Amino acid sequence: MSNTLDMTRGKPLPLMVKFGVPLMLSYILQQLYSLCDSVIVGRLIGVEAFAAVGSASFLSALPLEMLLGLTQGFGVVLAQRFGAGDEAGLRRSSRLSSGFGCIAAVLMTALGLCFLTPMLTALRTPAALMEMAAAYLRVMFLGLIATALYNVAATLLRAMGDSRTPLVALVVSTLLNIVLDYLLVAACGMGVEGVALATVLATVFALGVCAVRLHSHPGKLPPPSGAPMRRGVSAQLLKMGLPPMFRNGVVAVGGLYVQSVVNGFGVAFVAGMTAARRYFSMMVMVSGALEGAVATFVGQNAGAGQKERIEEGTRTAVRLALVASIFTGICTAVFARPLIALLVTEGNAEVVQVGMEALRVTSLLLPSLYLLCLYRAALQSMGDAVTPTLSGFTELALRILCVSLLPPLIGRSAAYLADGLGWVAAMILLMGVYYWKRRAMKRAQQ
Repeated sequence: MSNTLDMTRGKPLPLMVKFGVPLMLSYILQQLYSLCDSVIVGRLIGVEAFAAVGSASFLSALPLEMLLGLTQGFGVVLAQRFGAGDEAGLRRSSRLSSGFGCIAAVLMTALGLCFLTPMLTALRTPAALMEMAAAYLRVMFLGLIATALYNVAATLLRAMGDSRTPLVALVVSTLLNIVLDYLLVAACGMGVEGVALATVLATVFALGVCAVRLHSHPGKLPPPSGAPMRRGVSAQLLKMGLPPMFRNGVVAVGGLYVQSVVNGFGVAFVAGMTAARRYFSMMVMVSGALEGAVATFVGQNAGAGQKERIEEGTRTAVRLALVASIFTGICTAVFARPLIALLVTEGNAEVVQVGMEALRVTSLLLPSLYLLCLYRAALQSMGDAVTPTLSGFTELALRILCVSLLPPLIGRSAAYLADGLGWVAAMILLMGVYYWKRRAMKRAQQ
């Protein structure tokens, strides 16, 4: 497999850049697809359908985030086995990862279908949107197995240093998704069910692309340099996979509380915050790419027993993250007003003001989020599944405390600070544990 990248040799910077660029392109592509999908729904079906899909977005995202956390945890074990040159362990881990992913997807599908109506009711979904939202979610839930298998396949490829194939799969499946959206909605008149079905079919196709690439893998791995894992594969996979899955689920659910407080400040405030959040995914694209690169780099070198390279690679990524986050933050803060004005009509001065303020506060605290992502990835890839999970709860607790206690003191500014203060608290925890572990490893070597 020519795209396989052995990160146990060579300078960390070019390795991380080579691995991270395809990841960043993937995130850009996902944002473009999301925009096209929204246009198709809004223009071809109507405003109510657009609102229905939006109202269902949280429930559709919840199992996806949980499956993503599960497979990211599996990726730690897979990268360590690749770095150790343990072909048998890698194959066994990948098979078990697929099995566990399918089990999780089936359980989530069953729960989602059984409790669909109560969940939509609990989220105060308007009665006019209930039927369309439920129809959309049923199809999305039934496609969770394909999502789980794709996540495992893409994670396995990235664990072996191949970030190009998942990008190719995403490019082709995104184009297919847009075409299917149009055909199923415009030609077949399927409505929101067609939008969901297009997403599921595109995911199946992406899975096929990754599966073909994996099938062509000749079985060449780096020479063994670490202790191969022969026993306890299932236990290790679950140890690394379940905590981030649980963390993602709890944090996603907890986000509803923060949103409920934001809703209490009025329509203009909600609109301004929504406009600001549209840019958030663009602000963190570099951090997402670096997080993926660090996870693979540290995982492979942990498996190969090269602790010095873990420190060197993490230090390199931190420098890149600081430069990227400061540059991104400055640009966003300077152009905050025109950026928000692009999304709202003229005359909405309060909406623009809220969005601008939210963007600038986020920009100020952006470096803490970048560092949070890197240290979390490094610790998890070193085998620590507990601290990254605790960091998620720490982040959630600070967000809830911020919007619960600060509004009487600083008003709506508390909503601006909620996410950022959570990032700072989680970053401090992760950095403290990382450097404590690093010192402990150095003492053990003496």
